[in-house]
Amino acid sequence: MTSRPKTASVILLLAIVAVFGGVAFAQTGSAIAGVARDTTGAVLPGVTVEAASPALIEKARTVVTDGQGQYKIIDLVPGTYTVTFTLAGFSTVRREGVELPASFTATVNGDMRVGALEETLTVSGQAPTVDVQNVVQQNVMSRDVIDAVPVGSKAVISVGVLIPGVITNNQDVGGTAYTSSQIAIHGGRQTEQQLLYDGMYYNNGQGVGGTYTSFVVNDGTVDQISLETGGLSAESSLGGIRTNVIPKDGGNSFKGSFFTTYTNQNLQGDNLTSDLIARGLKATPRVTRAYDINPSFGGPIVKDRMWFFGSYRWLVSDKTVAGIYFNASPVQYIYTPDLSRPAENNEHNGNESLRLTTQMSRRNKVSAQFQNTQRIIPGYGYALNNNLNTPEATMYNNARPDYFGQATWTSPVTNKFLLEAGFAVANKDYVTYTQPGIDPLTPAYTERSTGISWGNLTQTYGHNASHQFNERFTASYVTGSHAAKVGLTLMHTWARTTSDVTNNGVTLQLLNGVPNQVTVFATPIAYEELMKTWMGLFAQDQWTVKHLTLNLGIRYDHYSAYTPATVIGPSINAPTRNYSFGEVDNVPNWKDVSPRVGAAYDLFGNGKTAIKASLARYVEGPTLISFTRAAEPAGAIVTSTTRVWTDNNHDFLAQCDFASAVANGECGPIQNRNFDTPVVTTQYAPNALTDRGYNWEIQAGVQHELAPRVSVSGTYTRRWYGNLRATQNTAVTTANFSPYCITAPADPRLPGGGGNQICGYYDVNPAQFGVASNVIQVVPQQQDVYDGVDLATNTRLGHGIVVGGGVSFGRERTNTCYALNDLSFSAGTSPQTQAFCDIRPPLQPNVKALAVYPLPWWGLQASAAYQSLPGPQITATYTATNAQIAPSLGRNLSAGANGTASLQLIAPGTLYGDRLNQLDLRLTKALAFMGSRHLRLSVDLYNSLNASPVISQNNTFGPAWQQPTLVLQPRLVKFGGQVDF
Repeated sequence: MTSRPKTASVILLLAIVAVFGGVAFAQTGSAIAGVARDTTGAVLPGVTVEAASPALIEKARTVVTDGQGQYKIIDLVPGTYTVTFTLAGFSTVRREGVELPASFTATVNGDMRVGALEETLTVSGQAPTVDVQNVVQQNVMSRDVIDAVPVGSKAVISVGVLIPGVITNNQDVGGTAYTSSQIAIHGGRQTEQQLLYDGMYYNNGQGVGGTYTSFVVNDGTVDQISLETGGLSAESSLGGIRTNVIPKDGGNSFKGSFFTTYTNQNLQGDNLTSDLIARGLKATPRVTRAYDINPSFGGPIVKDRMWFFGSYRWLVSDKTVAGIYFNASPVQYIYTPDLSRPAENNEHNGNESLRLTTQMSRRNKVSAQFQNTQRIIPGYGYALNNNLNTPEATMYNNARPDYFGQATWTSPVTNKFLLEAGFAVANKDYVTYTQPGIDPLTPAYTERSTGISWGNLTQTYGHNASHQFNERFTASYVTGSHAAKVGLTLMHTWARTTSDVTNNGVTLQLLNGVPNQVTVFATPIAYEELMKTWMGLFAQDQWTVKHLTLNLGIRYDHYSAYTPATVIGPSINAPTRNYSFGEVDNVPNWKDVSPRVGAAYDLFGNGKTAIKASLARYVEGPTLISFTRAAEPAGAIVTSTTRVWTDNNHDFLAQCDFASAVANGECGPIQNRNFDTPVVTTQYAPNALTDRGYNWEIQAGVQHELAPRVSVSGTYTRRWYGNLRATQNTAVTTANFSPYCITAPADPRLPGGGGNQICGYYDVNPAQFGVASNVIQVVPQQQDVYDGVDLATNTRLGHGIVVGGGVSFGRERTNTCYALNDLSFSAGTSPQTQAFCDIRPPLQPNVKALAVYPLPWWGLQASAAYQSLPGPQITATYTATNAQIAPSLGRNLSAGANGTASLQLIAPGTLYGDRLNQLDLRLTKALAFMGSRHLRLSVDLYNSLNASPVISQNNTFGPAWQQPTLVLQPRLVKFGGQVDF
């Protein structure tokens, strides 16, 4: 492993420690604001306003109203507050029971009357449901809701999918989904989901988005989860969903809990229907066992000065994979599925967390947290949807090391000036191995007619090591009507990937059971990429003038990455290899300025109706190991080639000298003469390295409080992308292509029953076949636009009744028709007709709902979560032969008389499967014993309707077309319990 360079991140961290003696702060974004008036309605400057809560370690925060009679108390943690207004000559007014969630500004006004100072008027507070100052569209899942609603593993994703409009890449049933899942909304990118813990990023060094999380969140440490889905402030560079886990702090009393759940195969139904069987499915995925053990405990180390909170979690999800089985054959080169032993997709996660918080002085608070985690996935390939590999031929994963640490510091220097800073580090290496007990020299076989592999790994495996540092520094100045915030964010990441192949870098392929070819790999090999810095400077300003609050912000981002110098030495199949590559800088080097403008109008001045609008520009969040690696010189090495294999002695083992390029033994010559040679066929155009992708988002809507604790909202969202990239083969032009048509096969499942002629396909002329000089560049003509409307409600009535949810109607339109005018942009993708390049899906509702209701009997509480989602898109990739194409083309395909072309028969965005409807239920019994101790017992019924919607299907037109590859898990019963003490 190459040495890691010293970075500005480390230097900056040392400087912060030297200046402040500690670092950063818990980002909740919560505040209490309002205006003080007398009985005539005149504003009152100089009123002392105090917000007190047991949630505040310092107990209370105090400000003074400004010349407009307005005040604002920022940087508050979620909790229940008492707000007190005091002014000489007026009676003291106290508002009690103000419930403040995360990422919310609660409006609390003080109506004061002339009277004695000793006279106090106490008013019972009601939790505001409308934020009349901020334009951010956000949802907060508080601890009581997370505990009450059936949300599986209580993960950020499990909670986030209950927001109307949110989509995910893994549909969860009872906590069985892969933990590295991700979410998106309003046409946003799932890969740009922002992962924050206490306001600091916890993604690993390979990229952003839920797939690149550094650890599975320990639910025992979570107080609330904030999910911001639109109108994000200048503190955020990306437009993806901004998720922030707000952790628990210890307090002045010792408190703890023990939470556990359990289920197994005996508690699950069967949803394999006759329709699924008719479509070729033999089994649905099933749970083997799943459980969660999660104790936590916290309290004072030094009362009123230092506190701790610790938690441990062990989360297990074992389940079967439908359609792939262990090998029952005693002969290594034959695969005979053992239908009694399906493959297993298991995942085991551990987490040990400790958080320390100290009030160093009245105005200096420091928190530090460290989480050590473990993740073992014995069938890691199945988690990545590689479902054609038998169990011994799939990857085994063990993440080590895997940890996350952060330190935070906050200082309210005065009641108007606040300083915050933070530092976090994440280190992760998710190593992939061959299966335990499988000799790395064991041959790996693949049957080409089915794609099934067995015997040993056919994929590359090795280290996926990375780390990231991120820092945050802000300063806020707040008066009653004005709040200004400026800040700096920094991130540095590093990633190193090693690549190896079993059986000395040789895999074996059969065709209908007969030895056919071998694939030879020039491994091992390693790749390394570094993001030098992702620096963001931002300023956010908020002005309140009577009923109008303006939210104005601007952000500057600088993103720079490079690949370091490297040496690639010999391998067993490339014994003379010795390459030295120099450093490649500025891949990319982006500099962007992004404005944020928003306005919120308190329509009636009573904090119950808000009209909001915002316009925001966000930048692209690239994946380091994909964007920068494309410029990695080692990545240009041709690492594999095929050779014809004639098994002369019929032992199903290839006897060849694989280091020799010429025919020898049982192998023909290598079929790619560039094997083990750096061949640069793809490079970036200069504009792709300087012009970063971006997207604009506009939102407009209204939020209204229908009744105390009951609000409704309607929001229109439009998002459009710019600086989109495409790959152009500059070695060809439109003149090098010839058009042709095909006749679609007859099939009642095709639009119109098939049999129709489809034109607009093209084939490159034979003289240019295989010639490539690919350039990745920015294409202004490419379009990607989302439009949609969200209708939602939020109800938190007394006695624990909670109702929320709504519906989102939206669609994302994409247009790549520019490629029909310049076919060099589609040289490898069979350019097609207008219907296939201008994709306009129908508006389909995305419906979500949740409810919690205490029953009137025996202390029972019922809750439910419902999702109704569009079905999977159905496409049809058809392999057309030369014989079918040549009559229209007027010649053979450029690939020859035996050539084929993969063509789409259905216009994308026009045909969809049945909707997914999932209803999850929970029944909870609460018991109190021994004073303050409480016990909650629950039984969950996931997928209670035992629905079996298809989540994905085979989209290759042929005998297996529309055969399901994944359906929803069957009905599942899960038991749980939690003791609070």
